[in-house]
Amino acid sequence: MRTCNTEETTKPAIFAHRGARLEFPENTMSAFRAAYDLGADGIELDLQRTADGVLVICHDENLERLAGVNVDLKDLTWRQLSELNAGHAFPESPEERFPSLEEFLSWFAWTSLTVNIEIKNSVYPFPLIESEVLYAIDQYKLRDRVIISSFSLESVVEMKHLAPDLSCAFLFKRHPYRALNAALEYGLDALHPHYANTFVPGFVSRCRRHNIAVRLWTVNSPRVTRFAIRQGIDTLITDDPAQALRIRDEWTMRRS
Repeated sequence: MRTCNTEETTKPAIFAHRGARLEFPENTMSAFRAAYDLGADGIELDLQRTADGVLVICHDENLERLAGVNVDLKDLTWRQLSELNAGHAFPESPEERFPSLEEFLSWFAWTSLTVNIEIKNSVYPFPLIESEVLYAIDQYKLRDRVIISSFSLESVVEMKHLAPDLSCAFLFKRHPYRALNAALEYGLDALHPHYANTFVPGFVSRCRRHNIAVRLWTVNSPRVTRFAIRQGIDTLITDDPAQALRIRDEWTMRRS
């Protein structure tokens, strides 16, 4: 799994945040396939669980924004969720369904992509979801291409305990040095900070010294993209993978 780099060695990976969500409904198979077609190195997605135990890809706990229905995903069965249109925010597009993790992995296994699975259990806890996710990953023997992240430190620590060889990362918005200390204490592989943390003096270089990978979210500004590349960030998670890939290619050409 990729680790912290310097500008002199490795160009950053580009991950499509919830797929190619500027062109297709987020976290749908259409968005994931489009990200692959664009040439993204990886996909970031969000994972929850239905009332009857199906692991489902969806960002929002409440489905009003995504499906036009004021209900929490955790309270629906898989059958009920499957009747909703995940493309509600894209009325000009064909209807989409919320994909299960199984559906995604069956497609993903045949690509060369990396996937960052964010476990969404910091608002509503999903007991034992870590072991369920690991089981699904292992059905396809994909540990070397999967990154697990969460805003729940407890969740990523549990996953690291279950699978020491799996890349696990703590997601956070602020207090970068607290996050780094936690990563070192619990043996995590990476940190996934909000991009503003790259402007904190010494943070990225200290991560590099400790071999902690840094993957930024959500990097949409060309200025921030260029700054992050110069900082030696390992991965940029972006809503606009086409733009990020273009900027990375320009940077690579200038160095050649």
